[in-house]
Amino acid sequence: MSSANRDPNPRPSTALSTGDENDLVKAVDNLLNNLGPKFSKVSAELFAKMDEMSQRLDDMEAAIKAGNSSESRES
Repeated sequence: MSSANRDPNPRPSTALSTGDENDLVKAVDNLLNNLGPKFSKVSAELFAKMDEMSQRLDDMEAAIKAGNSSESRES
């Protein structure tokens, strides 16, 4: 066989046995089952922080408007 027909970058076989496939499926399912609740928790925390930030911005806006109103009456 000539060297021109050989792949210069041979790749390992990616074929899995049935047992390996089952193990892989179980591992992925387990990973997804573990990540689901964590994602939900982080998502809930993020929305809570955004709500808190929104409330603080609303309070700041109200304080600025109140400050501007009192300044215009004093002038």
